[in-house]
Amino acid sequence: MPENNENNLTLLEKLFENAPDATVVVDKHGVIRKVNRQTEMFFDYRRDELIGRHVEVLIPKRFRKHHRNYRRGYFDDPRTRHMGVGLDLFGRTRQGVEIPVDIMLSFIEINEETLAFAVIRDVTQAKLGEARIKELNVTLLQHADQMGVINRELESFSYSVSHDLRAPLRAMDGFSQALLEDYGSQLDQEGQNYLQRIRAASQNMGALIDQLLMLSRLSRTEMHLGAVNLTELAEKIVDELREQDPDIRAEFIIRPGMIGFGDAPLLKVALANLLGNACKFSSKRESPRIEFGSESGQNGETVYFVKDNGAGFNPDYADNLFQPFQRLHGAHEFSGTGIGLATVLRVINRHGGRIWATGEPDVGAIFHFTLGTGQP
Repeated sequence: MPENNENNLTLLEKLFENAPDATVVVDKHGVIRKVNRQTEMFFDYRRDELIGRHVEVLIPKRFRKHHRNYRRGYFDDPRTRHMGVGLDLFGRTRQGVEIPVDIMLSFIEINEETLAFAVIRDVTQAKLGEARIKELNVTLLQHADQMGVINRELESFSYSVSHDLRAPLRAMDGFSQALLEDYGSQLDQEGQNYLQRIRAASQNMGALIDQLLMLSRLSRTEMHLGAVNLTELAEKIVDELREQDPDIRAEFIIRPGMIGFGDAPLLKVALANLLGNACKFSSKRESPRIEFGSESGQNGETVYFVKDNGAGFNPDYADNLFQPFQRLHGAHEFSGTGIGLATVLRVINRHGGRIWATGEPDVGAIFHFTLGTGQP
């Protein structure tokens, strides 16, 4: 048994001596009784220069009086705790260099004497990190304020441009219509065709302005996240598409029970564009077929898809699909502004998700998307 005690003491001595942090043992009078190797390295003192001296030698002068009072209070109620919670603590080296530290206090009873030991850790890097984070936070707040001003200016500019552009467009459309109604009989077929083309162009420009305004608003709209029944949402969109165009022949297959997580109004915008596009680009098929479903992707995430058997596209240009004004089919083949898929991308990005497309010419297209990590 004595041999075991001896071995245990030797082990404890080795653990104390080789601890990774500076460790100092003091008595109730604040006299240093023991230090380890890391203390010598950290404070640049030999241990024989520290043992027998008051522990305040390791503390900046301006804190020493306060520390003495704190030390007396600790011995009145010794327990394991952090020293100076919420305060910036510093150690002082032999050369007078102050180093930010974190100190954990505890105590031991030896021969009816209470001794406190302090584990002292250099937190210079952590403090530099905190300072950098605070600096970045200030910068972010400044940028947020600037972005708020810019967004308000952009919104004002958008409405102003919208109003200024719509007025002449309405005039072009209106006067063209008036010419056709009042003087159409005096124009040959070519003249009437020119006026029809002017009307169509002005109406298309008006639709394009509306789409661009909606695209710009998507980045500023406040999101209200929650569970969204995507099946019901898709069914409502299909009903609306059929109301707008009773001649739609497409067969819609919508998987039941699909529940996503996101902002319902924004997701409706995205799904309306995807289902509307699928309907448009499959309209020339003899038996158009559109499917909205879901499957399990990598890491168990849910991948939603809208699939059609329509015109498809060259897969080499898949990345261009989501860029504003990028059209892989001519306006004479399929109408549109070239903004719809850019809008979908903006919605999916705001949800922290991904969207991509696969397809082949004259075979069809599949648009896959996720809703980020917040989805159930």
